[in-house]
Amino acid sequence: MRRRILLSVAMAAVGAGCLMAAAFAGPASSTTLKPAASGQKKGGTMSVNMSATDVDFSDPALAYGTLSWEIEYATGAQLLSYADKPAPEGSKLIPEVAAALPTVSKDGKTYTFTVKSGYRFNNGAPVTAASFAAAINRDLNPKMQSPVTAFIANSAQPHILGADAVVAGKAATASGVIAKGNKLTIKLSAPDGGLLAKIATPFFMAIPTNLPIDPNGVTTLPSAGPYYIASRQVGRSIVLKRNTFYKGPRPHNVDTFNITVNTNLDQSLLQVKSGQVDWYMGGLPATAHAELGQQFGVNKSRYFVNPLVETDYVALNTSRPAFSAVAMRKAANFAIDRPAMLRTRGKYAGKRTDQVLPPGMGGFRRAAVYPMVGANYKRAKALAGSGCKDVTLYTSTSATGQALGQVFKFNLSQIGCNVTVKLFQGFQLYVAAGTKGEPFDAAIAGWNQDYPDPYDFIDILLNGNNIHDANNNNLAYLNVPALNKRMNAANRLTGAARYNAYGQLDVDITKNYAPWASYDNRNDREFVASRVGGVVFQPAYATLDLATFFLK
Repeated sequence: MRRRILLSVAMAAVGAGCLMAAAFAGPASSTTLKPAASGQKKGGTMSVNMSATDVDFSDPALAYGTLSWEIEYATGAQLLSYADKPAPEGSKLIPEVAAALPTVSKDGKTYTFTVKSGYRFNNGAPVTAASFAAAINRDLNPKMQSPVTAFIANSAQPHILGADAVVAGKAATASGVIAKGNKLTIKLSAPDGGLLAKIATPFFMAIPTNLPIDPNGVTTLPSAGPYYIASRQVGRSIVLKRNTFYKGPRPHNVDTFNITVNTNLDQSLLQVKSGQVDWYMGGLPATAHAELGQQFGVNKSRYFVNPLVETDYVALNTSRPAFSAVAMRKAANFAIDRPAMLRTRGKYAGKRTDQVLPPGMGGFRRAAVYPMVGANYKRAKALAGSGCKDVTLYTSTSATGQALGQVFKFNLSQIGCNVTVKLFQGFQLYVAAGTKGEPFDAAIAGWNQDYPDPYDFIDILLNGNNIHDANNNNLAYLNVPALNKRMNAANRLTGAARYNAYGQLDVDITKNYAPWASYDNRNDREFVASRVGGVVFQPAYATLDLATFFLK
């Protein structure tokens, strides 16, 4: 889920040129968080431009964009988290506010966390076990309309006991969430091999127990991490400040982040080059990367390229006539020109793919089902026959989104499709395409991992049991009972068996159902001013780590 990823050059780089460290999808570690390295300067104000129109939300129950989570990883305090380190150290799940990894019952259905004392919100209030219970129950409240229900309240999957009753409005709190003193107990309907990774996402950060229920999201709220959102003017600015009550071991060097949103790509690039702005958060012009790599080198001083665990794809809406037939969806997969799609993003953009799971995700195995070197119109036409007529494509207003749309339109025109392109700004594309019954046939989308587990791609994006009236992530509206059953069974597994089951699902879905025309795995590409240090790509966050920045 995390991460409805923007198509704009704001997130234009991505691919997985190499695998993440094996530990990325490995078991939890008992390592504890370590203090920041000595010698890093403290203080100062970092000026940041954001290429997106804004984050989707700043409320942890609702925020689901890559940029909003980048901020929330710096502001939130989690029971479990990841070290502020690059791979492999930063890939391992470790205790944060929890004193240790939880104790787990023999049947794998009861988790008990012990919460440390000493953590405080930026208003001075203490963090307790009740702070985390409040987050879970607020996420489940039907008035919030949080996307978190697919993680913990889907009755067809292992879920928190009583979560479905809260979602249905029949209870105020989940019976399986119990806070008593410094103990938080979570009871499940069945073992869930991905629970700990889910708990480490921003959805479950500590919140005040009296935080209002607001379906539009609370704009600013007390936070217990190294930083907090001091102010936010929607569509204009976001200001982060150090939490003076934070005494934890995470780094917190910069005093203030001043983030200006909805800025011009080309102007911001020049400002970062000259030092007027310290960092361009969210991306760069696609045409800039070749020059930046040549001038500054890659991963040397100011220009950084790192693989994401991410997949870009064209969702083929199986609920509408244009792509209701498997043969027609396979035809689109043979017609799409993957190298041309990737080239729209510029140099160092990533690697081509035709699968759901990205490299670096547990269970991934290379299948090579569809053409990777260009379109195969002959095979596509044979599959399509005379079945391709009118196709409505949704994409973004960004330069990259429009370019991708034109490539797809040309590709499908070669097999007799008449493609009409409809443009949406930012996350509005996901709002529209995520509405059940919306009249689109294909949508250009991307998905950056929420946490390192294949459930986050296969189930969240393709399990028919997760289709609702609105806020859907299954943009293909794929709903095959036999597949849903296999997904549910895979989620009950752990370790190698879990990865094998999801890996086989990925291959089978790609070969036999073709709900997507996947085309690339992107890289994260970042450029900072000369005075910026502490640039760390956190592999589990799949973003730069704001907490490690410092000003030289």
